[in-house]
Amino acid sequence: MVPEPMIPVDDSINLSNHKNLENKIGTIADKIRTQGEKRRALSELIRNVKKDVEVPDDEERGPVESKLVYPVEDRSLEDLKVAGVDGGVLTKPLHGLDLILVRAVVTMFQYEDGDLKDVDYHPSEVPAPQLVNVHEPLDSKELDLLTGLKRQLTELQRAYEVLKEVDLDVMVLDGSIVPQYIHKASKERTKELYEKVIETYGKIYKTATRNEVLLIGAVEDSRSTRLTSIFEEDIFPEILENADLSEKDRFKFNENKDVVMESRDTAFLDYLLGAGERSFTFKYSKAPSSLLSDLHPWAKRVRAFYMKPVEYDRPTRVEFLTNPKNPKKTIERTASLVNSLSASHDACALPSVLIEADARASLSQEEITILRDNIADQLEPSTMMDLRRDRRPFK
Repeated sequence: MVPEPMIPVDDSINLSNHKNLENKIGTIADKIRTQGEKRRALSELIRNVKKDVEVPDDEERGPVESKLVYPVEDRSLEDLKVAGVDGGVLTKPLHGLDLILVRAVVTMFQYEDGDLKDVDYHPSEVPAPQLVNVHEPLDSKELDLLTGLKRQLTELQRAYEVLKEVDLDVMVLDGSIVPQYIHKASKERTKELYEKVIETYGKIYKTATRNEVLLIGAVEDSRSTRLTSIFEEDIFPEILENADLSEKDRFKFNENKDVVMESRDTAFLDYLLGAGERSFTFKYSKAPSSLLSDLHPWAKRVRAFYMKPVEYDRPTRVEFLTNPKNPKKTIERTASLVNSLSASHDACALPSVLIEADARASLSQEEITILRDNIADQLEPSTMMDLRRDRRPFK
């Protein structure tokens, strides 16, 4: 049977139809409320039987730990140097030209005796952004791809520069520690950028491993369904077979388990995890997989879990490069450090070093507008025009 699509193609309404709009808003609110209730009910059942269930420890399928939920201990931040890298990007599409402005900053926190003693930045506290001009014709998707690759490459280059020169304990990337543009670019320029991204990732992995730097990625707003798929395919059958469920609980479980496949990982785990807890660790992707083929041989060392450092924010997806000699130690160290670095605010589950890097790297729209105007001043009128949607006469 073909499953019903989550978003029907005709699921829209005209905003001027006030009566139907009110009904539509009510329907949306009811859907959100119902899904939340199902997630909560399912999570309560799973937490009640978690001691009876072992996660199938299957390297080929993904999970690498046997418990569903693990407590996370705070780690002392004594004599610790942590770096976080983030970037900002702006684009200005014009007729015959596209402008891209990108900036990346590495923030470095030095902790001593549990307190933050020093803050440093690379290449500076507020570095000048880089300007990229694109004259060749790229469609909107290819331009978005080029923009994303350029931002990612700039962040990676800054991270690599610091890893080479600074004595670090931890490097935290904003987002994943693997490339996010895995489909090969079709244009020569984006292909070249993609290859540079892959090359720089390899340099970062190698340098971090050689210098014994823990490499972590904190994914701020994960849209993944990787872990919910593991629950649906591997863990739910174990619960039904091995957990001590009453008939009432078994019915309740079967009635609510479908919500997992309608949920992103963080939405489901927000109910399952409490503050100071994490999920089991799993491989980044199923094996065999072409997803990480360009990262060979490093792909086998990429692991992830979700953790909830604070009470009033959703869990954060944490990715890291394991030490093959002692993967368990890497998992425990990663979890405790992220928990300690992220617990400064009850409503923000991100390491504070990344929050500071984001503040330094962000760009304002005014910066790219000034550049556009400076270029236009050196040209004849109408030589470089904004797109029509940006210069309508009757706004």
